[in-house]
Order: sequence, then C-alpha cells, then structure tokens
Amino acid sequence: MTAPGSRSPESVFSEEVPKTFHPLADEHGEHERESGKSKYIMLANLLRQQILGGQYHAGDKLASENQLSQQYGLSRQTVRQALALLEQEGLLLRQRGSGTYVSFAAPRREKTHVIGVITTYITDYIFPTIVRGIEEELTRNGYHLTLGVTKNRVENEARLLRSFLENQVDGLIVEGTKTAFPNPNLGLYCQLEAMGIPVVFFNGYYRELPSVYVVTNDRKCGWDAAEYLIRHSGCRKLGGIFKSDDTQGHERYAGFSQAILKEGRELDDDAVIWYTTADKETLFSLENAPGIVRRLQGCDGVVCYNDQIAYGLIDSLQKAGIAVPEQVSVFGFDNSSVSEYSPIKISTFAHPKERLGVEAARRLLRMVEQGTKETPLVMDMEPVVKESTR
Repeated sequence: MTAPGSRSPESVFSEEVPKTFHPLADEHGEHERESGKSKYIMLANLLRQQILGGQYHAGDKLASENQLSQQYGLSRQTVRQALALLEQEGLLLRQRGSGTYVSFAAPRREKTHVIGVITTYITDYIFPTIVRGIEEELTRNGYHLTLGVTKNRVENEARLLRSFLENQVDGLIVEGTKTAFPNPNLGLYCQLEAMGIPVVFFNGYYRELPSVYVVTNDRKCGWDAAEYLIRHSGCRKLGGIFKSDDTQGHERYAGFSQAILKEGRELDDDAVIWYTTADKETLFSLENAPGIVRRLQGCDGVVCYNDQIAYGLIDSLQKAGIAVPEQVSVFGFDNSSVSEYSPIKISTFAHPKERLGVEAARRLLRMVEQGTKETPLVMDMEPVVKESTR
C-alpha cells in the first residue's frame, strides 16, 4: 500500500541505490550485494511506515514472502531480511506454518483485573456450569469476568478478539472456534502473545499455536464407549455420529475407530455420520432423520458426539419403530441434563464441567500474576451407564 502523496513502492526500489566503494569489488558482484543490503533496509523502512501509519492493524496478516518479492521486484532473501529486522523491532510476529502478522500496538495500560472469556455458547447444555467454575475462581481472586459468545463462528471470534485487544484485559480464557479447521484469526492470537496477554483454551484449541489448554481425554472416551458396547452390550456392528468442525469430534472418532479395529471388528465408513455446527439444528429433522436411520441400518450400537445428538438419535430410532436399547444401544458424552430428561436415560461420560472451568482459570491467573509457564491439562471422564445401553 502507498501512502498519499508518496511514490509507488515500485519506483522506490527501481531507483539507483548509492553504492559504497569497495576496493575489492569486482565482476563477482560485491556491489550488487551491497545494493541488496540497502534494499532490504528500504523495504523494512517502507513496511515500518505503513505499520506505524495505520495502514496495517494489529493482527493483520502480511503478504507472503513470495507475494512481497513479486510486488516489490526483490529476491526472497531480501524480503526475508527486511521481515527479520521488523520482527526484531517487535513490529512483526512470524508464526511457523501460519504466516507473518503485524504485532505492533500501543503499550498496554495498567492491570485492569478483568479477564475476558470467549465461549461458543453459554445459555444451555454444559456451558453455564463451565462458566460458573471460571467466574467463581476469578471472583475469589479479585478479578472480574467479561463474556463473549461466538456461536462457533470465526467472524464472531474475530470481533471479540479485536474488542479485547482494544479494551485491554489481563488475560483470556477461550473455547476455540471450529478447532478442526484452519483458523483465520491466528494473527489476533499472535498479537495477544506479542502484547503479553496470556490465553488459556478449554474444550478445544488450535494446534497451530503453542497453546496452554484444559481439555477432556476425548480419544480415550471414544475408545471406552466403543469397547463397552462391544464387550458389555454384545454389539456386533457399531456406527457413530461425530462433529467434523471441532477437534473433540475428531478425537472421539479416533478412539472409537481404534477400539473397533482392536476388538477385531470391521469399521464401516458408511455407518459413520459427520455433521457441522450449521447442521445441528436440522440433523434430525423430519426430512433428514430417515436418512440417518437408513445409514445406521444393521448397527446394534452407536456412539454419538454428545448427549444432544444421542437424544436426537434415540427419538428418531423410536419413531422408526426401533427399540433402544433392545435393538440398538446408544452412548453419548458429557452427562448433561439432556441425558436425564431423555425418555430413555442416556449412557454417557461425566464431563468435569465446573472443575474444568476452575482449572482453566487457575492456570490463567498464575500466568497473569506470576508469569509462569503453564502446561496443558487433559482430564479423564468416567462412564455413567444408564438405560440406553444393554
């Protein structure tokens, strides 16, 4: 980008760069190397002006080295040197496998004793209990909570992150958004890191970031659910319904599929149904439910992503005249209230909920107050066998 009234980047770099006389310079190109050195400084100066002048904002992703090289007619090595210089100055942050991001921001204000919390949902399922655990721990230590909800949408996450960057918080506790997919907001997380604002993730996190997180042992639970249905319920063929846009779904499927193979059973890919956040409301609609029941035909056991999905499946099976658990056993996750008010109480795994929220808050507070380097925590979930399994 070019500032008003300035020359274009191309004209800046096409000018003859003054060369320092070197008595040993010859046809081998010593003067060219000196010129290249000047050009990387010139590129760094130009990008610095754009950043400090507001043409880039905190968290913006810079063009790739190849793109900058083509834009300014410079070698990749020259571009790399310019970016390294700006990184040393704290204006850029390079994230391996993700790109280069603008990390400049105004100096942080004094401590606010405010912690931002970003969660996908808040009013239902297990989320109120998790947030209660976070809030009680923060309040006990003299901190206030400010809450934002993404509804598992990346644009909502971006809006909230920018708001917290602008309004200043001492730290963030975040449930990642669509954690199984590449996240376009990584630059904003890099900006938080550059500003010294610690982040602790819960339930899901971004593998591209060196994250501190508190999560459940979803892979082990997927394994345990499949193993229980085979060994204790006597199921011969298992199906599954898993969420594709969150890492929890992938982890639960991984354990589920590994246990099936370990038990010497065949994994039928047609009997594994994947859905996204956007599909949830219509997954068991009058139009879609018959197709799901057909996909699971021949299965006498099904592992579901969570209790809500298990509830929808049980309802659909019963409407199709299939008895639960006599003909099909169903296992869910999270031991939510849904598992209790279901006409057939759902066998499930006990999510630590409030304790998970407390552990996430404790880690963040230590990072805020002591600057400690925290380690991730993976929490086990115990099975709670009820009426939906034989």
